[in-house]
Amino acid sequence: MSLLIVDDDEMNRYTLARRLRRDGYERISMAGNGIEALAAMRQDAFDLILLDIMMPELDGFGVLEAMRADNSLKNMPVIVISASDDTANFVRAIELGAVDYLTKPFDAVLLRARVRSCLERRGLQADLESALAETRAVLDITPVPTFFIKAGKVAWMNTMGEQLLGYKSAEMIGKSTDYLYLNPEDYAHLGAKAESVVRTGAVFRADVHMKRRDGKLILARCAAKAIAPWDLARGVVWVMEDVTEQRADAARIAFLAHHDQLTGLPNRILLADRLRVALAHAIRNKVWCGVMFLDLDKFKNINDTLGHAIGDELLVEVARRLRLCVRDSDTVARIGGDEFVVVLPGLKTIEDAEVVAKKIQIAITAPYGLSGNEVSTSPSVGISLFPTDAMEADVLVKYADEAMYEAKQAGRNGYRFYKKPA
Repeated sequence: MSLLIVDDDEMNRYTLARRLRRDGYERISMAGNGIEALAAMRQDAFDLILLDIMMPELDGFGVLEAMRADNSLKNMPVIVISASDDTANFVRAIELGAVDYLTKPFDAVLLRARVRSCLERRGLQADLESALAETRAVLDITPVPTFFIKAGKVAWMNTMGEQLLGYKSAEMIGKSTDYLYLNPEDYAHLGAKAESVVRTGAVFRADVHMKRRDGKLILARCAAKAIAPWDLARGVVWVMEDVTEQRADAARIAFLAHHDQLTGLPNRILLADRLRVALAHAIRNKVWCGVMFLDLDKFKNINDTLGHAIGDELLVEVARRLRLCVRDSDTVARIGGDEFVVVLPGLKTIEDAEVVAKKIQIAITAPYGLSGNEVSTSPSVGISLFPTDAMEADVLVKYADEAMYEAKQAGRNGYRFYKKPA
């Protein structure tokens, strides 16, 4: 705690300072007149000022008047100290903002009690101001718009509410919020449900579509709680979060969790699920299921000579061509690098898989125009079949991979069916 003693009598200043230090107050400054006191106050925010009334140049009343006119000084607490016990002086000092009054010579016990009481009040006031400032700051920077509703009308809203809804606070305060809803029925229904819940003291929660000032629809996640459930006239606090993008992000995240980010094709996770379903369908309907493992020939050379950006463009175009070669019920997945897997459920004959392989070979070997570069590649394809080659999904993929390797060994740009070792 920092204190300022203001007295034109040097002996009085040091006597008072000695008594205060004896009580444990170490940060004590002194001023010999009102002008020095105001200068000191503008340099340091004191927790308490002990101010003499009768001083030359600028007396204590003048200091109080100057403090009251200065926003940076008016909240500093002042105990007026005077040799006069004139009640008029006491009243005038209090009217000018002093918090207490002591007459000289003062009793040490009384001084200690008055100073301690004033500093305690100062501490409580500082805590309250800090709490209010923190609350205002939180409400202003929170991404959740906050509204205080009384008698069905907006009594207060934060700046995030303005940003979210597009309305200025002055436009909404004192008005109902019915115009934010899609129709009067939605507004009335939500209000009735909210009232029935907040009356019990519980928090009401709901997702509701609302309209911004610019006409854009948003999905708002709302929560409401009554200040006093037994008396709703005291108001209800509403918070509202725009979850429109959050819902969209959740859908995008779910997509990326099961799809390749570059090509949009199913990834290993979704491939495993699609293959499981395809095998179940094959068992149930007593049909074949084909698995193709495809690798692009000389893809590394394309990346090394033309760059990874061209390589990525090629992969995207290959993915597009592969999708055009298969049925809607088939699955084309990218499992890494230039490796693709094609699942062909419901094949009636082995030749059906061969037809698709030839179609893929023709499509992939056609030239590519990528960012001004003509690029050529070809596929090496391995094929395994359910149920003749294997019954398990991961084994079928493994066997198709081995067959693809044989196709590469045979000169690339071709396909091979898996053959069990002799």
